[in-house]
Amino acid sequence: MAVPPPKTTLILYNIPDKCLIGIDLQFFTSTADFNGIKLIPDGVHVLHWSSPTPGSTGIENAVPTSSRITNIHDEDDSDNVLLKSQSNIERQAVQESDNIVMSNMNLRMAVFFEASEGKTTSMTWDEEAEEFVTSKRDVDDVSIVMLAGLLKLYPHLISYPHSSPEFAALTFLLTPKLLSTYLPASSDNAVPVSSITASSTDSLLLSQAISNASSSGNSSTPLDDTDSFRFLNFDLKRQRTWREGAVGRELTTAALDRSWFLGDLVSRERNGDYNAVLAELQLCFVLLVLLANYSAAEQWKRIVELLCTCKSAVLSQPELYRKFLDTLYAQFQLIYEGCARLWYTRTADLLAWKIRHLRSLKSRL
Repeated sequence: MAVPPPKTTLILYNIPDKCLIGIDLQFFTSTADFNGIKLIPDGVHVLHWSSPTPGSTGIENAVPTSSRITNIHDEDDSDNVLLKSQSNIERQAVQESDNIVMSNMNLRMAVFFEASEGKTTSMTWDEEAEEFVTSKRDVDDVSIVMLAGLLKLYPHLISYPHSSPEFAALTFLLTPKLLSTYLPASSDNAVPVSSITASSTDSLLLSQAISNASSSGNSSTPLDDTDSFRFLNFDLKRQRTWREGAVGRELTTAALDRSWFLGDLVSRERNGDYNAVLAELQLCFVLLVLLANYSAAEQWKRIVELLCTCKSAVLSQPELYRKFLDTLYAQFQLIYEGCARLWYTRTADLLAWKIRHLRSLKSRL
């Protein structure tokens, strides 16, 4: 029996030219001979894209990342697909323009998938919807994959860039099971999310706002939230953070220390799994960085504020806070590297200070 290719292979069909596409933290512009990505390590990954802009050359779609994927062929072996070094790319960017221009304002979309040893996944571009959909060409029988031409196609697939492990550090708590809790529900294939995908709470608020603003006396039809994020439902500005019946000193303590509220929230909505809170924090950050999603950004701020105002939880849940600091460290490090490489600002100095402070805090836990 034939041996499957190592790690995970992602085959992409019918990709339009000059489409700003990426996997995890990598961005690149598709070309006519781009067919997919190979050697994807085990774990959760995200394929993201935006529709090609008419008249686009690809250069104006440049996006700053820790590394960029470029399809080039080795002079000695035309079957090898290599990664162009970051230094060469940066040198070209400086020669082409004094500034890195991020002018692709099209809606960005993404779909999450799981990679495992020997797995082959395929997605097809839907021209009408302008999105990738999981293809029915996925098979487990290696012989069928071979007959479909995978072995002939495989040498020409781009290799996953192993030189940038940041994504694993940003998503070390994300699992397919947890993703199915947060992302829009689907009966069969993964549902793409976008820059404008809202949380179920935001969808409800928007529906109420539309209803209140309606000039007619009839109430508007509620928005369908089946395509919404299913984040933790809490609002520190509007909800009480103490138990019902609390009075006196207990009420004052609970108002200042939200540890009771954190425990109650995790118990009610995540079956007592504190890691699920951090996994949601990691997901929100990824959605913010890759898609500029507003709902994810707001939820990220809410979770950080909650965890930073739980004094006694630091003692009762030390492992939670070690992972919390690891998560913040990885997130701030990614933002700092982007700021420091592209422009010098006081924000970069502030982030550098925060990173040093986080490292010091972790050493004390």
